[in-house]
Amino acid sequence: MLVRWSYFRKVTLGTFSAVALAASLTPAATAQDALVAALQQKYRLSEINMQGVVAKPGTVLTVEADGINAEPYPTMITFENPVIDGQVKQRSKGFGLLKSTNLQILQPGQKVYITKIHSDTQGKEDSLKVTILTTDAVLATYTNGAYGGAYQTPKRYSTTLAFKEPKGTLAQMSPDDASKMIEAILSVNPADQVRARASGVVARSCEPHCAVSSTTGTVVGQAIVPQDGSESQASAPPAPLAPPPPPADAPAGPPPTISLGQTRAQVQASFGTPTRVVKLGTKEIEFFKDMKVTFVNDKVTDVQ
Repeated sequence: MLVRWSYFRKVTLGTFSAVALAASLTPAATAQDALVAALQQKYRLSEINMQGVVAKPGTVLTVEADGINAEPYPTMITFENPVIDGQVKQRSKGFGLLKSTNLQILQPGQKVYITKIHSDTQGKEDSLKVTILTTDAVLATYTNGAYGGAYQTPKRYSTTLAFKEPKGTLAQMSPDDASKMIEAILSVNPADQVRARASGVVARSCEPHCAVSSTTGTVVGQAIVPQDGSESQASAPPAPLAPPPPPADAPAGPPPTISLGQTRAQVQASFGTPTRVVKLGTKEIEFFKDMKVTFVNDKVTDVQ
């Protein structure tokens, strides 16, 4: 019986493809997929279009680390920010020639959405990648090409944080451990989620068009807030939430207070033991039930 070579090749290639597919579905790959799925469920991803409009806002996070480089969205080239041992590392100097002229370094306190979470284990190390987009916009400057001159337009900024871990780590990492790793760089403040759901100020801060301060280059809700204190829009950012009331079964008394300059001991004496603590050198962030307190050199510097 004559067997054609083309038939033999199809059978061989089909068998090889099946073997390759089976090899790719390893327990390690399954564990990494489960980890990513759990993180995507915890941090609701935001859906955005090519104009940077958030069609479906998700979880709002706060930048806690210095040195995160971001590019205007959308951009043809997006460079990653490696995160190693809880520290954002500077990108290779070789990328300097390719970076955008509107590169921004995100500042602690800025609010961001998460637009994508995925893992990469193809190289010599594991990498958990989190892509973020600023909730607000800054004025980006562009040239008019052949016509000369320049113009400014409000742009959200996007970048990817690549959390680097030793090979095989992600297959054994729990969602809780991954969340702690992420939240050392991007913290979650429950009050932000309440404001986003209740008033939509955070969720709609740039829809459909962004109002941008010419002084600070940042947006707060729908109101422009220049550094001189004047207002150019009628709406204003939401007032900060009041401290939580005492438990119902507690005796009536003056509410606990917190102020700048207090020590950790004074704060904990009023509000109890924090539920979580993040240490970043001389900076320490303590999370309580309804607020987040930032200490620098054991002194309160910020309360959210």
